[in-house]
Amino acid sequence: MADLQQIVGAILRDLAKARFGADLYSRSISRYYENDYLLRKFPVPRADVDEVEIDLKFSIAEVLGSEVNNESQEANAAVLFERSVERLVATFLDEARARNNSDGSFSDTWWTYLTKGFNSTVLRIEMRQKVLRYFIESYTHVIDDDGKFDTATVLGELERPFRWALEQFAKEEHTQTEDSTVAMKRALRDLILPIIEDKPIKDAVAAMEGPIKTIWQGNSDARLEIMVEGGQLAQLSEAAISSVKIKAVVRNMVWTEVKVGDRTTRHALTSE
Repeated sequence: MADLQQIVGAILRDLAKARFGADLYSRSISRYYENDYLLRKFPVPRADVDEVEIDLKFSIAEVLGSEVNNESQEANAAVLFERSVERLVATFLDEARARNNSDGSFSDTWWTYLTKGFNSTVLRIEMRQKVLRYFIESYTHVIDDDGKFDTATVLGELERPFRWALEQFAKEEHTQTEDSTVAMKRALRDLILPIIEDKPIKDAVAAMEGPIKTIWQGNSDARLEIMVEGGQLAQLSEAAISSVKIKAVVRNMVWTEVKVGDRTTRHALTSE
């Protein structure tokens, strides 16, 4: 027997594998089309699966309790991190804006090293990405098995992702040599640390403790163990058989080059 999620996952996986096999075949015959005088005038045939609908019949054999569901735990934590990061970034920029208006040295340092201001959309987006990445990559050592969130560690490390975001918009003159880069990083660190130590940022981080505790302690789930073989189902009454309709859309993805900085690009999968 198998879990319902395994059967549905296998069906969706096989659809992707079927499209992959079809593309491999199209690649193989494309060589013949290219080398043949007449065939090269015709388009190479390629199977295109837009949508598949499957009516899956099964019978529930057992409902198994599960105390730990890491997938559910991580998914709920990711949602919490995303919402918390929105608050953290907004709070950081509000604090930076206030310091810029009241502290001349803060303002001078910011505009000496950076090309973007506090209201820049691209700066806000970069900050969200970097801070969210920090939480996703670091949650295993800031949340223990009982769901206790280590706010002190987070506050001690939060300067780094904010600085990584600001470094993306450093003026070119401060990134040309190793010494100038080190000086720039040190100046940005001194700019960020007082903001991290302010009460609004501490409150935003502390506000994550309760929800994380709830996610970790309320992390129970159930698994459906099912029968799907025709011989097994044939021996059961109609009342014992359930069904689920799976409607899958096969979307084609292509590799594209995306610009993420003045001199930096990366490859990403995007819809065809």
